Formats: sequence, structure tokens, C-alpha cells
Amino acid sequence: MRTPHTLTVPTTLGPLHVQDVGPAVGPVALLWPSLFSDGDTSWGAQLDGLHALGWRTLLVDPPGTGGSAPAARRFTMEECGEAALRVLDDAAVDRAVFFGLSWGGFVALRVALAAPRRVTALVLSNTSARGVGLRERLRVRMLSLLIRVGVPGGLGRLVVAGMLSDHSRRHDTGFAPKLAATANSLDSAGLARAARSVLGDRTDVVDALHRITVPTLVIVGAEDKALPRAPHSDDLAERIVGARLEVLPRVAHLAPCEEPTKVANLIKEFLAPLG
Repeated sequence: MRTPHTLTVPTTLGPLHVQDVGPAVGPVALLWPSLFSDGDTSWGAQLDGLHALGWRTLLVDPPGTGGSAPAARRFTMEECGEAALRVLDDAAVDRAVFFGLSWGGFVALRVALAAPRRVTALVLSNTSARGVGLRERLRVRMLSLLIRVGVPGGLGRLVVAGMLSDHSRRHDTGFAPKLAATANSLDSAGLARAARSVLGDRTDVVDALHRITVPTLVIVGAEDKALPRAPHSDDLAERIVGARLEVLPRVAHLAPCEEPTKVANLIKEFLAPLG
């Protein structure tokens, strides 16, 4: 096992902070988190399991989270995909399994479509290939304004209520405060731009999903209200060749955090033929 170290990767979104941990030789996983989170908050519960299986992990802090500065402008999911590829290049990695939670799934799909040779497999959790209609764009604009001016009592309480199931909040009393604290610590102007970009501006790639042929695991919470199984995860499972869908009961929008053991077991089984 190598000594963990960090990369600062120059991208069109600004420099991205990446935690590079795990064996020097062997398969690689790149992990991109959800909006309102950072790499560790979204995927931290899965890292030890991946390392124990012999996987090197590249854990990305997207713009404005963790060790990454906020983006100076709005950006596209395609640009995020290009940034993820730049992370692979700077880490001297040819191919990786892409793990994407919500925003991370938007990014992973763009990479799989634009640079399929760089993708070994996909783990897509609580995400979507769909674009955004006018009504949703208007709603996101209002949310972005609210983030910018400040949420009474802190944004974190809204994030916890909207992204975690009731069961998760009661069962793991430590994670909800961590998620709330992470959301409250984010730069408001940068987060407002990111929300517009991720939630309001993304394009539709549903009709291109048939071009993805790598092994794909789709995970969704049965109580996900942000991106419900129907139609979002069903799109992925039905249109990506050979994709496998797993629906977790009593889970909402952050499956890898809400049910870390179940998700770890799914990942272990899925990755076994690829290690």
C-alpha cells in the first residue's frame, strides 16, 4: 500500500483536489460525489472496502468542495467529464471504473460516452441521464438565489431533509450532522453557480445510453425524491447494455452513505470479475 497523497489537478473548472490512495499497482476507481457534498462525505464509507479489495482510489473534490476552490463560472457536465479525464492523466492512469453519486453519475456518463476506452465499468448511484425542463430550471434558479443570499438556519438542514430518508436520519445519527456541516461550509456563491450548472443546465443523454457497453451497476434508493427510480434509474438500467439495477429500501438520495454495508457488498460482487 502506498502512502496516501493528494493531487492538485489543473482543469477548465479550476484546480481540483484529489485524494490518491491505495495500491501502486492494480485496478483504479475514480469517485465523484453528489452536489452539496465533497468526496469524503459522499464516498468515504466505501474507500476502505475498495482498498481491501486491492483497488487504488482517486477521490475527487468537485469545484467549491473539500480542497477544491469554487469554479469562477457556470460549467457543463461535459466539462466535468473532461476534468475527470484530466485527473486520470495526471495520475498516470489509462482506464478506471467510474463511481458517480448523483452529480458524479452525470459526469461518469459523459466520460463513458466521450471516451469509452478510458472506462472499465460504471457504478452509478442515485443519478440520471435526463436533461432539465423549463419548470425545473426555474425552480433551480430560485434555489440558487436562496443559496446565494443564505438559508435561515443554514442550508444543511434542507440538504439533510431532502437527501436522506427518515430511516437513515434515525439509524445513523452521526451522518446527518456531518452532511449538514459539509453543506453549511461550502462557499455560497460557488455553490449557487454549481447548483445552476448541475441541476439546471445539464443536457439530456438518454438517447445515447445504448452506446455504453461496459459493465454497469445502477443503485437507487426506493425513497429517493430528488431523482426517483422511475424514470431516472430505470432509464439507465433499460438502455445501458447489460446494466444491473439494485433498489435499496428505506434509502433516499445518498445510498453509499445511507446503507454503506449493503452498497459495499454490491460493489464487491460487481467488481470481482474486474479486479
